[in-house]
Amino acid sequence: MEFLRENAEFFEGKAREAIKEKPRFVLFFVEQAIQLYIKYILAKVLEDYPLFHELSKIDERAKKFYEDYADVLDLVEEAYITARYLGKEYSEKSAKRALEMLDSFKEVFKEWLV
Repeated sequence: MEFLRENAEFFEGKAREAIKEKPRFVLFFVEQAIQLYIKYILAKVLEDYPLFHELSKIDERAKKFYEDYADVLDLVEEAYITARYLGKEYSEKSAKRALEMLDSFKEVFKEWLV
């Protein structure tokens, strides 16, 4: 289960490294980091890691987080596919917003990430 957190931290590091050179990859890496952090939390508590909405079953803040960042979550989900397969570029502004969301996620759910 620790590999999930380690992989999330790897993708987070890559997102921060890519901000100046390839903003589209920041969005891809942030999407991966968020998913892996969620899976890590769920694996610790439920010994399984279903999708994002399942997080709300163990922490009521998940619903508000999702509502607050639905636009960015949609964007990073889209970027996961388009950056990988279609070569679509994203702005540095979008990349920075994705990193802000990742930082907020880690702050809101920090007790689950230790």
